[in-house]
Amino acid sequence: MARADATTRRDTARAKINLTLHVGRVIKDPHDPFLNYHPLDSLVVFADIGDEIEMFPADKTTLSIDGPFSLGLTVGDDNMILRAIDAANLPPEYITLTKNLPVSAGIGGGSANAAAILRMSGVDDLHIAVGLGADVPVCVLSQTAHMTGIGEDVTLWPDLGQLHAVLVNPGIAVSTAEIFRAFDAQDDIRDTPRPQQLSGSLLERALDGRNDLQPIAIAQAPIIGEVIAALGRQKGCTLARMSGSGATCFGLFESAASACAASKDLQTQHPDWWVMQTVLGDA
Repeated sequence: MARADATTRRDTARAKINLTLHVGRVIKDPHDPFLNYHPLDSLVVFADIGDEIEMFPADKTTLSIDGPFSLGLTVGDDNMILRAIDAANLPPEYITLTKNLPVSAGIGGGSANAAAILRMSGVDDLHIAVGLGADVPVCVLSQTAHMTGIGEDVTLWPDLGQLHAVLVNPGIAVSTAEIFRAFDAQDDIRDTPRPQQLSGSLLERALDGRNDLQPIAIAQAPIIGEVIAALGRQKGCTLARMSGSGATCFGLFESAASACAASKDLQTQHPDWWVMQTVLGDA
């Protein structure tokens, strides 16, 4: 194995937050019955926290994982980091992942990790990115954006500023595949997702939308509803909602002070929850 030196590259795989997530009827791949796609329309922002990744040239590709949420993660072929290395046809690398974000949490952890590998390697082909997952293209850019199609159409929305927020995960993992299966079983699904509001402030655009997967996730894991309610009761909270397919939820707050107070209160009331004050969006 090579040793870390000037060739070492470092990046932060920032947490992805779906301020809105509108989903359309499933599109089945005519060539592969096991592949299904959902058209999306989502307002996506990124937090100022994330997993930390280092990589440097080596004789053999190796992935080492540590950090507070490393337990249970595998380094098999299905790992998103190793898939990104293969998809980009990169030479052997030694990679360390410090897993700071909860796993299967709806905040793009695996997608953001894969995107960080592509960024560090200078790979900006979004076709490669979307082949790894619907969230990977927007995570490669890691900026406030409007995501449509099956994730491959990303329009950056600069100059919308930032929002003070608190992220909460109740310590459960939900299955994205199961959430989407339950979504597909509904009768009243739009063929195309509800359009995202294209004007106004970042907060106004978030307030106008919704998360179509939130009711399904709450039905499968009622504690998600408890988290949203707990956030909504906090002073200064302007919006409480689930991100992605869950189980992480976010609260948007009027100020850094109100977000800080809410974070401390939630940590005191629910010491078994992961609670993190953060800033969402681009400076």
